[in-house]
Amino acid sequence: MYALIQIVDTEDQPIGTASMGKAQKDGLIHRIVRIMVENSEGKILLQKRANKVTWPNCWDNSAAGHVDEGEDYLEAAKRELFEEIGLDGQDLTEVGKYYTDAVYKGRILKRFNMVYKLVTEETPSQLNPIEVTEVAWFTIEDTKKLIETSPERATDGLRDVINRYY
Repeated sequence: MYALIQIVDTEDQPIGTASMGKAQKDGLIHRIVRIMVENSEGKILLQKRANKVTWPNCWDNSAAGHVDEGEDYLEAAKRELFEEIGLDGQDLTEVGKYYTDAVYKGRILKRFNMVYKLVTEETPSQLNPIEVTEVAWFTIEDTKKLIETSPERATDGLRDVINRYY
């Protein structure tokens, strides 16, 4: 059984909950977190998504996910970071928030996206195989090149975060 996710209005104020499937089918606005892990060399840690329904086997933010019922953005970011790649999120810093409205394979994705950053030298070794197949450190330049030359290999979220904040 999947957790219910937080549904919000156009001002990002909570108004209820729904399953992720219902939110995407009905175009309900919801919240998502995106976490970028960086090291002291200026590289970013990207994850390759598992063979999932959305963006299978694509490079993505270090971690990302929906804000569940009863969570705030920071709680969700810490949970997703640990669940997906096993890193502690106590030192997360907020980068920014933006809104997106898109359709992907018939799913209506109306989302407030909160971006966080974690600076660490640690390379995760406890990957959740349901979510992630591998992680790798990329330079910003290599990430931009990947997005430009092979856009089908990168998620919309990775493109958005790189274009907005890097």
